[in-house]
Amino acid sequence: MPSVPQSSLGAAGAARGVINLSADRPAARAGENVTLVATASATVTGTASAIEIFDRTTGTLAGACMQSSRCRVGYSAGAGVHSFTAFITPPALTAPSGAAIASNAVQVSWLAVRLAAALPSVVGPGKPVTLTASTSVDVGALGYVLMFWDKTAGTRLTFCSSGTTCSTMLSEPDAGKHDIVAYVASAASATPAAGVEAASAAVSPTWLSVELAGNTTYPRAGGIASITATTNADLTNTPWSLAIVDQSGRLVDKPCKSGSTCSARVTLAAGPIPFFYAVVGTAPAPLDPSTLAGQLLQKVVDRGALTNVQARSAAVQPSRLLWGVDSCKPMTGDPAGTSGLYPQVASMLGQADFWGRYLTTTPNCPGISSAEVAAAAAHHVGFLPIYNAYDCSAVAGYDTGRSYAAEATSAAAGLGIPRGTVVVIDIEPPGPWCSGGIDAAFVEGWYDGVSAANYAPGYYGDMTGGSTFETAWCGAVSDRAQTATGSYLWSFEPSLLGSYNKITAPDYQPHQVGCAGDVVAWQYELSSGANPDVDHDEALSRLPLWFP
Repeated sequence: MPSVPQSSLGAAGAARGVINLSADRPAARAGENVTLVATASATVTGTASAIEIFDRTTGTLAGACMQSSRCRVGYSAGAGVHSFTAFITPPALTAPSGAAIASNAVQVSWLAVRLAAALPSVVGPGKPVTLTASTSVDVGALGYVLMFWDKTAGTRLTFCSSGTTCSTMLSEPDAGKHDIVAYVASAASATPAAGVEAASAAVSPTWLSVELAGNTTYPRAGGIASITATTNADLTNTPWSLAIVDQSGRLVDKPCKSGSTCSARVTLAAGPIPFFYAVVGTAPAPLDPSTLAGQLLQKVVDRGALTNVQARSAAVQPSRLLWGVDSCKPMTGDPAGTSGLYPQVASMLGQADFWGRYLTTTPNCPGISSAEVAAAAAHHVGFLPIYNAYDCSAVAGYDTGRSYAAEATSAAAGLGIPRGTVVVIDIEPPGPWCSGGIDAAFVEGWYDGVSAANYAPGYYGDMTGGSTFETAWCGAVSDRAQTATGSYLWSFEPSLLGSYNKITAPDYQPHQVGCAGDVVAWQYELSSGANPDVDHDEALSRLPLWFP
């Protein structure tokens, strides 16, 4: 375009629109670029003037061009509405005043959405949670809507077609968490895949559930029942507490205010094993410990019943947790069980429910004898059969696992162990005696070989995440899922220090593999040459032991 002297363009020229400003879109997400284009009726090349675009809302220069008759600028801003004007003016950092040639004003809205859940956002099933969405711009002025979307269910909840805020109440009849987001959308029919102009971060209101599990190794008067309640939400920043209650409605211990679990150890009284249940509700407010009354009554308050109950578990009776030992030495040397380790364990630690012993004789440990089988039958003790007659540094490859399985199941059949009983292979950790090196193929070979003989495959090893065994196990499970569903795992970690017996046995807390797997037994304490020289174990009752 031909150039004309700027002085010849006065107010009349401005009125004729000698510079025009436009934006490529009226709205954008906060932080995104919008392209502003100013077009003059004459070039500024070679003149003392520039085309400058100013953000009149903030008073800052958005961009300037010293050449041509067109100036194109990419501009971003935070949430809010900004007004822009372009000028033909000598270069300056502030917007000119007076007779400068000015463009039309252009408004651009930068959209941001925030979603918040009113506390408490963790409630019982059927209870409402209030959600409020707010945006930086009146959506009605843009022809948009402010919409709630349930990402968990994949459905729209509701929307508002005007204003900067929108609220709704959400209630779910079943326990669970729902991820909710708020959208500024071009229409109420918009979906996350199309038509969304801006989105909030998700909030996750949760409707509570609570479960209770308990077990005991000594299901009679004086025995200890370990009971654990678990919720589906962290209660730390909520009004709620988690408590375990006996069948008469009394708390068995102080409520738990943080986390998602609460445990208690209860000494059993004479009579049938009682039932317990878990509740989530409001605990009594603590008393002032600086007062005498507070000091005297705090224990009463700690055991006070919860109110405003949000969720309750089913009643649970602690199940029997089998307690046993395993040993290199024979359980006994005579069919009556009057000599050897058996009477020592019974008198010093308690009556064993099961005994882990080797299927075959190794250089250091004899295999299960006929005298042991007779004694176990007489005293109702089960056997946990272990195979250890192999090179513990050679535990790699499918064929190796399959050959060990053939030897183990043949020995089991020779002892008269019925089909369906677990047969466990001892996988020691890498160390001075064993190089380790177990792989997924070996796990699968043992599984196939034991299963083919109609026994249940079992594995003794370190279930800790990242261990050699755990890595091989999870590789096998990834390859064939039935390896996990058809096998039993016996963990030797964590190994505890202390002095335990049957009555004082710890809560059942073996390490769990980081993939699918049924950890049904735990060797929680090594003998380390103690008297009696046995390792201590716990097992869930579903482990298929051999009871002669």
